[in-house]
Amino acid sequence: MKFNPNCKNPGTCEECRDRCIQDIAFLYGMSEEKQLELLRCSAHKVFQRGDLLFHEGDRVSSIVIIKQGQVKLSTYEADGRENIIGIFADNDTIWEGVFSGERTYPYSAVCLTTTYCCFVRRSDVESAISEPVKRIAAFLIYREKRSNEPYITLRLDDIAGSVGLRPETVSRNIRKLVSEGLIEKVGQSGFRIPDFERLNSFVED
Repeated sequence: MKFNPNCKNPGTCEECRDRCIQDIAFLYGMSEEKQLELLRCSAHKVFQRGDLLFHEGDRVSSIVIIKQGQVKLSTYEADGRENIIGIFADNDTIWEGVFSGERTYPYSAVCLTTTYCCFVRRSDVESAISEPVKRIAAFLIYREKRSNEPYITLRLDDIAGSVGLRPETVSRNIRKLVSEGLIEKVGQSGFRIPDFERLNSFVED
């Protein structure tokens, strides 16, 4: 799907078919109304090849959605050697660290092509998924969609750092999700989602 960088009204962008963030995995399960509200608050920017989206150590304040283009994530050694973390492309999302305690980028991002991006503020995402239990549920959906394994393996500390909650809050709400049958515990740190539709409905309500 081609992104329209000249969109004047995000709510009626024909090229994006009114759904600039519809396919973003982290927001999977969020209601259409909440998605559109995030879209209205987002910033659309165009970058050229060689432009930096951000530097390693910059403060993380937004989720970066790459609607079209390619972005390289790298860190650099003291002697200048580059370590490539990964290449992100159309509809990929740079968000890891958005909810972490330090909230600074652990890498730099440089555009390999002309790149169209949307920046969704962290505070807007937190407001859209205000209930801790729903934020955790949305995160588990996100991780499950990215996993090729039959279940997700995550420590409570990892979940807490990713969604900006205390470990004890995560533990309490994980127990609630398990007790309601929305997720299943697998071993010490594994989770399985038995019914995606049901968990999506829970996040949307």
